[in-house]
Amino acid sequence: MIGTKTRALVALLLVVSVLVSGLLVAGCSKAEKEPIKIGVIGPFTGPNAKPGGRMKEGIELAVEEINAKGGINGRKIVAIFEDDASQPAQSVAAAEKLTTRDEVLLVIGAYNSACVLAHMQVTEREKTPQINPIAVATAITESGNKYMFRNCATNPMQVSQLADYVLKNFNFQKFAMLFENTDYGRGIAEVFGASVRQAGKQVVAEEAYNIGDTDFYSQLTKIKNLGPDALLIGGNLTEGSQIARQARELGLNVQLMGLGGLSSPEFDQLCDGANEGLICTSYFEVGTDDPLVKKFVEAYEKKFGKPPEMFAAAAYEAVYIAEEAIKKAGEHKNLAEWRQAVRDALAKIKDLPGVQGPTTFDEKGQADKKVYIVQWKNHEKVILYPTGK
Repeated sequence: MIGTKTRALVALLLVVSVLVSGLLVAGCSKAEKEPIKIGVIGPFTGPNAKPGGRMKEGIELAVEEINAKGGINGRKIVAIFEDDASQPAQSVAAAEKLTTRDEVLLVIGAYNSACVLAHMQVTEREKTPQINPIAVATAITESGNKYMFRNCATNPMQVSQLADYVLKNFNFQKFAMLFENTDYGRGIAEVFGASVRQAGKQVVAEEAYNIGDTDFYSQLTKIKNLGPDALLIGGNLTEGSQIARQARELGLNVQLMGLGGLSSPEFDQLCDGANEGLICTSYFEVGTDDPLVKKFVEAYEKKFGKPPEMFAAAAYEAVYIAEEAIKKAGEHKNLAEWRQAVRDALAKIKDLPGVQGPTTFDEKGQADKKVYIVQWKNHEKVILYPTGK
């Protein structure tokens, strides 16, 4: 029989053991660093949900890879996704939530230029660094916002490269443009029209439409009657695919052209052959010899069961740009100081390798990025420029 004193001693030891274990657990959890929160704004529903989904996948893959290596400075990354459905007001609300309530370190996004132009005032006010991987409106990096950085070509960069290629390689005399009535679409029309006129060619039609429109027969009939040689579609894949299909239905047999959104696999699927021969720009193509690209393509296909496209690549690259800046900034207990240190580190990034080529930000936060010129042929893209890729 165990005596009273022995039982009391055993009980005391058990209590001490539990207390010590609790302290050890508490100590471990306390030593475990809080994750780094990154906010992401994009269209995960609405007319641009498909490219928004690719954007989200690129970010998820990059975060997973970085966390598998131990995170950044011993901290894991957590991406907080906010849907703006391509609506500027919703994008502003998303930026407010991420920067104030969620207290993210930096923001990545969005997809639409109109959304970025609307919400970037919030990230600037909260002095939260932002990396914009997709939206191309010139004003985004011409506004004087010291917290905005963009790792894709601007409207003038990509439109000028497309215009230069088409004008040098085709003897077209008359051009028509059908573009979305947004900063993005109007910017495309302005730059492309200026290039055409400067080359001594004629712009016979400039027609606009609203995001979400589905009937383009009126504009296309007007364009057809003016007899252009080529038609530039200044919009994204949802409306762009319907324009291509309706143009073919009307017998508008001209050279179709477009920008980045028309280079995605989803665009090809939606067109159902109407995009045959269409020429467009692309920020990223899988068929290059770059080791970083090959590694990304392999990892993306393994995770998602399909090849990546440019929106996934741009967002994926943005996360690695963020990683570099956060590493260089070091750790700060004060969030405001930490955000400022990351912003300053972003401004100093030079020749950082990425899946879209090296990144160096100029004094306005704009990276000098080149684009591919590609053409749809038999549901595949052929790289027209640069050659040898």
